[in-house]
Parts: sequence; C-alpha cells; structure tokens
Amino acid sequence: MRISSSWLTLGASLSLLIPAWTANAQEFTMPLKPYTKVVLEPDNTVKITLSEPEVNNPKTVEILKPNPELVSNQQSILQDIQVMISALPKANISDSSKLPASETTIFQDSQRSQPEKVSSSTEPARVIPSAAASTSGQLDPAQTLVVPTTPSQVRLDITKPVTLAEILDLVEKTNSDAIRARIAVDRARAVLQENEAGRSPTVTGTVQYSYSDSAQARLNSINNNTPLGKTTSNPLTGTIGVDYNVFDSGAKEAAIRIAENNLRIAEADLSRIRQNIRLSIVTAYYNLQNTDETIRIQRKAVENAERSLKDTKARERAGVGTKFDVLQSEVQLANAKQDLLNAEAAQLVARRELSRQLNYPAIVEITAADKIMPVPEWKLPVEETILLAVRNRAELDIRKLEREVARDRATSSLAKIGPQVNLFGNFNTAAEFTSGSGVGVGYQVGATLNWNLYDGGKAVAQVDQFKADQAIAEARFEQDARQARYDVEESYINQRSRLKQIDTATKAVQQAEEALRLARLRLDAGVGTQLEVITAEAALTTADVNRVQAIIGYNQSRANLERAVSGL
Repeated sequence: MRISSSWLTLGASLSLLIPAWTANAQEFTMPLKPYTKVVLEPDNTVKITLSEPEVNNPKTVEILKPNPELVSNQQSILQDIQVMISALPKANISDSSKLPASETTIFQDSQRSQPEKVSSSTEPARVIPSAAASTSGQLDPAQTLVVPTTPSQVRLDITKPVTLAEILDLVEKTNSDAIRARIAVDRARAVLQENEAGRSPTVTGTVQYSYSDSAQARLNSINNNTPLGKTTSNPLTGTIGVDYNVFDSGAKEAAIRIAENNLRIAEADLSRIRQNIRLSIVTAYYNLQNTDETIRIQRKAVENAERSLKDTKARERAGVGTKFDVLQSEVQLANAKQDLLNAEAAQLVARRELSRQLNYPAIVEITAADKIMPVPEWKLPVEETILLAVRNRAELDIRKLEREVARDRATSSLAKIGPQVNLFGNFNTAAEFTSGSGVGVGYQVGATLNWNLYDGGKAVAQVDQFKADQAIAEARFEQDARQARYDVEESYINQRSRLKQIDTATKAVQQAEEALRLARLRLDAGVGTQLEVITAEAALTTADVNRVQAIIGYNQSRANLERAVSGL
C-alpha cells in the first residue's frame, strides 16, 4: 500500500506536537485544593421535635427553606388612584388558636411572618420596569419615565391605614430592590441560554451579486488593435456554511457551569434581598407604631400638665398655693408640648419613610392599622436556631457558588491552551447572467485544529487570580457563618431580655398611675407639694414610654431572629 508524502508529513508533525503540548499542560495545570473545612450543606426541610410539659404528644415543627420567587411580571399602571386605594385588599389574619395542636410551624407563631396571600388585581399606581422581554429575542417598547410636574401630583390627599400583613404582601411587587433582583435573575438565565447555545453548530449564509465593466479589457483591445470583446460581467454567488466545534478542551462546559452557578447566585441573592427588604419594612412599620404610641403618651402628658396647671392656679387664687407652684406647672406644660411636637414630627417622617420603601403613590399617606402588642415567643432553643441559620442563610449558598465559579473559570483558562477542533462544511453556487452558462454548484468539507502551544504565561496568571478568588470565597464563607451565629445569638438574647422588660414596664405603669393619684390626693389634702405631682407625672410618662419601647424592641428582636434564619 502506498502512503502519500502529505500524510507522512502530518503524522510527523503530530508526533512532535503531542509531547510538547503534554509538557505545557503539565506545567500550567495547577491542582485546585478542594475546600473541606465546612461541611454544612443546605437542607430544604429541617424537622425538629419539641416536647412541652402541658402536651403529652410532642409537637413536630417543620421549617421550610423559602424558595426565591423568580416570576417577574410587568405591573399595569392604573389611572385612578382613588379607586385603587379603596380596593386595596385587607389582610385576612387567621386565628392561631384554630391551628391543629399536633403540627405547627414556627413561622406561623407570628401573624406577620406568614401573612395570608390575598389575590387582587388592584395595585398602587406606579411605573415598574419589566424584568424581561415579553417576546424572547425582541426589545419591548420603552416605558415612559415620568416625574411629578405639578403640586397636585405630590400633595398628600389620601390617608390609608394599612396592616403589616398587607405591606409584606405588597412590598416584593413594588420595592425597587426586589424588582432589580428579579431582573438580575432573568439576565443570569439569559446568559446561561447564551452559553448553552455554544453546544450547537453555527450556520451562515451569504449571497453576493456584482456588475462590472472592465477598463483593462478595453485598454488591451485598444493597444492590440483587436476587436472589442466582452468587458462586462454580473456574477451571482451564494454560500451556506456549517461550523461545529467538536472539541475545545472543556471550555464550553466550563462556561456553562459558570453560567449555571451565576444563575444560582442570582437566585440566592434574590432570596437574601427579599429577606432584607421584609426586615426593613417590618422595622419601618414598628418605628411608625412607636411614633404613634409616643404621640398618645405625650398628649396624655400634656393633658396631665394642663390639669395640674389649672389646679395650681385655682389654689393660688384660693390663697393656698404660691406663684412658684404655678411657674413650675407652666414649665412642665411647656416641656410636655415640646415633646409632643417632636413626636408629631417623628411620626410624619416615619410615615414618609415607610411610603418610600414601599414605592407607594405620592399622594397617599400611610398610617399603621395594627395595634401594638407582643408577638408570640420563639420556641426553638438557641443551639437549634443557630443550626437552622447556617443551613438556610442565602449568604452561605452564595459563597459556595462563588467558589465553584472561581474553579470553573480556572478550568476555562487552562482549556484555552488546549487543542480546538472544528468541523466545517460549505455549499456554494455561482452563476453568470450574461454568458448564460448555467449555475455552478460546489461544496467543501474539512476540519481545523487550533493549538495554542505557548501563551507567555497568561493562562497560569489567570489561574492564580481565580485561585485567589476561591480563597476569598472560602474566607467569606467562614465570616458569614460566624455572622449568622452572631445574628442569632444577638437577636435571641435581646428578645428574651425585652420579653422580661415588658412585664416589668407594665407593672411600672400601673405603679406610676397609682403614685400620681396619691400625689394629687396629698396635694389636695395639703400634705403634699406641687413638685411631687410633677415628679409623679414625669415618672408615669417615662414608665409608659418604657413599656412601649419594650414591646417594640421585643417585636423587632423577633423579626431580626427570623431574618437570621431566613424565615421572615
């Protein structure tokens, strides 16, 4: 059998290239040490059995890890805000006492942690950007970006009392951070689709038509004194090409894994942002409740000061009081009015802050409809709560995925110095209109081998960068795990302390009310002084404020604890 010289030359070239590339790959391939320090893996469901003294059968507490909502729907802009406000759904909060005794969920202990979803097509009027194109591969019409232009568009004309359950049901649809997070998920999904498209062959087509009149042919005819022949041509050519990468040293698969992990990172980040938004809304709502109750307390203090001033002036006119007592009462009343003005200003600011976070209509003023009352106590011990936090925290999932992305990027960098094999096929046609010779058909098939034998150390430098990214992700994982434990411990300690403070502050209010009553009786009997009454009134105001602060602080600590375990 005879072997052509071209095949011998190709075989000799490959025999020289394979040892060289093998040595090059061994030089640049750096083993990535797997991270094995932390072995906590995310779990979708954690079941914990709690036994209570008053129940014979233990209760099973099932904690579900929240899944991020990935659906991004473009909200319609309503024209009539008055109708929207009147049709805003009311929260339907079920009575916890109706729940079965055998099974309960710790997130149902609080009315705000699991609000009942109310289906409604009525939304506050606003411009919400679309999260993704409604038609894949095509641009949506650009939305109109508007700002208020007249005072009537920003004047607060409507007051709307809302419950915390209503706000939590609405915030994920209207909050700008939540909308951007959902858009980021859609973008990451599109990037994944782009990388998956690299597995398919590419098909290209070209068609070319030209018409030319050759000046050179005319010149040659003139110089040679020959008859002028055909000088024009109008060829039509067409080509259809197919190109397919059959081997790229793992670059495509690494890119797809990177895109998949980036999508998971975006989804986990959506869950993290969702938790932060809900915590921020709960905090703003509690602040609004605190300002409302502070106004009530300060108004009561003003009423007490006015009563004391009235009684003091009456005693002065009767000759049993002094001008000094009147001056003391007037100063007390002025201070109470000053505190009331500060409380009213704080209330207005709290309302606007809550409206800002909700992206509420500019003409609607939100007020708190819920009464201030403590939420049920957290039932899990601190150790089990810490384990729940490190399993459910989205931050830890993000760090794990960031580490995998760094490793895949290092693999992709090494693949660039490996062989790249492509198969191609071209089908072409050609025709000449003026000659009338018909249509010519041809084709071409083949393969190409591209090999970057030496890149000056670029690949190894990129691998070093991604190894550093991997180490950073591992260090941040440990930091976030410690932060998760600290968040649980801090919130757990605070909510236990605040719960005790509620009982103490409630008793202090009762005692302060009785002390004020006795101080006034002593003053009326002539055995007490006006200073005692003023001191008792100040003590009552302080005790009432402390009681409100204890309840708000307890509820806030409970919300922080639920955020620490990603259960808000």
